[in-house]
Amino acid sequence: MSKSKSYFWDQAESKFEEVCDKVEQGLLTQSQAINEIKDADMAWGLIGFDTVEDVIDAISEVKVSAGTRFM
Repeated sequence: MSKSKSYFWDQAESKFEEVCDKVEQGLLTQSQAINEIKDADMAWGLIGFDTVEDVIDAISEVKVSAGTRFM
């Protein structure tokens, strides 16, 4: 894999995991997470998403973990 492709893959994967973690921890609401995904200019296709809407659908399924609350 080229260095560029690897870089963009890592960036998209890190952003997705970061947003999911923040939602699970209650640091972001679903709407804030969706806005963060929409604002991110990532190569979502490299991590298996066809469109940004597919990423939003995946983020929408993330739930706040028990014991956390919104700040």
